[in-house]
Amino acid sequence: MSTRIDFEKLGNTRDLGGMQTEDGGTIAHGRLIRSGHFKDASPADLQKLAGMIHTDIDLRTSDECAESPDPVIPGVKYIHLPVMDSLTAGVTREKDADAYALERLVKSPENSLEYMSAIYEGFAKNDAANSSYSSFINILAGNESGAVLWHCTAGKDRAGMGAAIIEKLLGVSYEDITGDYLRTNMFITNELDELSAIFAPSTEGDRLALEYLFTAKKEYIDTFFATVDRLYGSFDVYAEKALGADAAKRRKLRDMYLV
Repeated sequence: MSTRIDFEKLGNTRDLGGMQTEDGGTIAHGRLIRSGHFKDASPADLQKLAGMIHTDIDLRTSDECAESPDPVIPGVKYIHLPVMDSLTAGVTREKDADAYALERLVKSPENSLEYMSAIYEGFAKNDAANSSYSSFINILAGNESGAVLWHCTAGKDRAGMGAAIIEKLLGVSYEDITGDYLRTNMFITNELDELSAIFAPSTEGDRLALEYLFTAKKEYIDTFFATVDRLYGSFDVYAEKALGADAAKRRKLRDMYLV
């Protein structure tokens, strides 16, 4: 599994280094870093990031970035690469999106589960998502040394799928990809507590709906990969057709990031 990196305020920042591939390879440490947003980062956290990464890929919407921009980190290149182009309750964190969640979704576990599953289906089939994840892969393929970090808001959905895609391209097993995706729930408990205070769930159904909206669920990552298989026949075809990651690029990625 990925390794949590110790920061003062960044609870869900993790190094993919050490994850094993199905053919015996190991992802190199200090090269592929996933995270949540930086808005609460302490000065010490930003200093540590400056010494750790050279590229910061922000997968959030333009509205999210305007509401809570990434701090400038000296020596770190910032790239805005939005996976989604609109407010999406449960995924993006604009105030308007959270208000929508409160009004329409948080009272219905079934609707929340269906809604979030549809978001993950969109990660596999929407042109905007495919284009952004293709660019994400190209950035990683051009990263000859040092670490690239990518993040969304919680580090759960958009960053989580970015991690799942690169892990799959490198040959990590589906079981380990899923396990690493679900580990996010270990590191976002404070955020879930804050959301519970906002939404004030009063019944078991309310609490379950909130959980479906704001935590990682196996149903979601299963939906992503099932949609890939349904639309493309296999992940390999999806990687080549939707992401531009043909066999040669995948070999390059493996040469770059496996030890």
